[in-house]
Amino acid sequence: GVTLATFISGLNCSVVFTDAVFKKEVENKGFVHAHCPYHKSKKSLLLFLLGLIPEWRGKYSKLWLFLFLRGKFEIVYSFFYSLENVRFASWIASHKKSQHIVHIADHSPSFFNSLEFKSILESSYKRACIGHNMKDAYEKKFDLKFNVFHNYADSKNLPLAAVDDFKFNDQNPFKILFLGSLFSHLHDGAINDICKAARKLRKLGHPLVFNIYGQRVPSDFLSVEIDGESVRHHGEVPAAKRFKIMEEHHVFMVPSTFDSDLANEYSFSIPTKLSELLASGRPTIIYGPKIMEAHRFCKDNDCGYLIDKRSVENLVKALTEIMENYQDSLSTSINQAHRIQSLISKSTQVPRFHDFLLS
Repeated sequence: GVTLATFISGLNCSVVFTDAVFKKEVENKGFVHAHCPYHKSKKSLLLFLLGLIPEWRGKYSKLWLFLFLRGKFEIVYSFFYSLENVRFASWIASHKKSQHIVHIADHSPSFFNSLEFKSILESSYKRACIGHNMKDAYEKKFDLKFNVFHNYADSKNLPLAAVDDFKFNDQNPFKILFLGSLFSHLHDGAINDICKAARKLRKLGHPLVFNIYGQRVPSDFLSVEIDGESVRHHGEVPAAKRFKIMEEHHVFMVPSTFDSDLANEYSFSIPTKLSELLASGRPTIIYGPKIMEAHRFCKDNDCGYLIDKRSVENLVKALTEIMENYQDSLSTSINQAHRIQSLISKSTQVPRFHDFLLS
C-alpha cells in the first residue's frame, strides 16, 4: 500500500484495490474497492448481477465497470501478486481499450506455469518488477523486457535523529529491532537464531534487548523464543509510528529463511522496509542466503552488514562488534544512508516511475 501510494502520487488517476485489508488505510481517499476474486458461493451471484461486485466464479461484470469505473483511461496499470488480480486488470484494460502496464509486486510459481499469464505479459504495453532477481528470471523465462522499481526510502523522515549516548547499560540497553510481519514459512530458523544470539549476549553480560514489532503468522510463532527479557514482542503498530520506533533502536535485523527450497521460492521478494532501514543511518544486518534479493541489493550497493552463512556465533560476533564500536558503526551507516537515499529516494524514484508510465 505504501509503495503504490508513493509511486502514483501526483498523477491524475483512479485507484482500484482488491484487498479488503486496505479499506481502513485508504479511507476517504476516493479509492474503489473491487474484491477480486470474490467468494464463489451462490449467494454472491445476486451481488454480481446487480453490479455491486466485479467478479464471480471467474466472470466479470460490465455493470460494475459502468457503475464504479466510468470514463476513459489511456493506461491501466496493475501492481499485483496473483494471477486473479492481473487477469482482472487485463479485462479492465481490454474493455476500456487502454494500454496495460504490468508491475509484478511478488512472484508466484503459477506465473511460470500459466499460458494465460504469458499471453497477458506479451500483450502488455510495458512491464516492471520489484527486484533484479525477478527481472533476470522473468526476462529469461518470457523473453520480454522488464524494468525494476524498488520500494523507495522516505527522505522526509530519514536519516533518523542522531544517537547521543554510546554507553550501553541497564538504563540504556543496546536495542535490536525487527519491524514487520513475521511468517513461519519465510523467517523460521533465521529469526530464531537472532533470538538465540540476543539471549546469549545477555548471558555474557551485555545489556541488550531484541524488540519485535509486527504480526506473527501463525500467532504462536516464536512463542518459545520470546522470554520477555532478552526477546520481547510488542504486536502490530500503525505504519505512521515506525520512524519513532526505529529512532529508539540501535541496530536493525532483516532475516530470511536458509531453507534451500523456500529460499529459491522467495529469492525474488524484497522486504518492503529494506530501503528505509538502509537509509536510516542505523546499522542493518541482513541475515539470509546469498540468493535472496535483499542480499543482492546490499551487495550491489555496498551497504548493510551481510551474514550469508547460518550461524548463531556469526550473529553474536557481528552484534558484539557493532555494539562495542558503535560510534564507528554508526558513522559507516550514515554514509551508506546518504548513498542509498541518492539511489532510491522518493525524489529520484517517483519521477523515474512516472516517466516509465507516461513516456
